[in-house]
Amino acid sequence: MEKPGIPGLFVYMGLRTAKDWNQFLLRFFVALGIWEVASVSLRTLLFSTFYFDPNLKNFFVPMSQVFWIGPIVADILEVSFIGILASLVRPALPYGLLGGLLSGICFSIAAFVAPALAISQFTGAFPVKLIWLWVFYQSVLSILVSFVFTFTSEED
Repeated sequence: MEKPGIPGLFVYMGLRTAKDWNQFLLRFFVALGIWEVASVSLRTLLFSTFYFDPNLKNFFVPMSQVFWIGPIVADILEVSFIGILASLVRPALPYGLLGGLLSGICFSIAAFVAPALAISQFTGAFPVKLIWLWVFYQSVLSILVSFVFTFTSEED
C-alpha cells in the first residue's frame, strides 16, 4: 500500500487518468506491432547467411524446434521496458523524433553494446560478427520503438 504523499511509479510515468493509460497502452501495442513486423524482416535479412553456414550448423536451433513463447515474451518485456523508460524520461527529452533517437541510442548502448563488447572481449563463446549483427538488429528495433513512445502530437 502506498503512503500518502509519496507518488508511485505510475504517477512519475504520467499515468494518472484513464486517458493517460489508454494513450500508453495504444503506444505499447503500436510499438509491439512495429517491433514484430520489423523483427521478422531484419532477422531474415541479417541472420539467414549464418543459418546455412556449415561451421555454425549446430549453433542454431531448427525452426521446427523453437518454442515460440520465449521470443514473444522477450519482445513484450523489452517493448514494455522501453515504454516505461521513455515515459519516465519524456519530460527531459527533446520533442519529436530527436528524443526518440536519443533515448533509443542510449538504451541500445546500455542494453546491447556494453554486454556485447564484454562478451566478445572476455569469451570466445559466440562468433564476433554474429554478436555485432545481433547488437545492430536489437538497436534498430529499440530506436524504432523509442520513436513510437516519444512521438508527440498536438492532441497530447
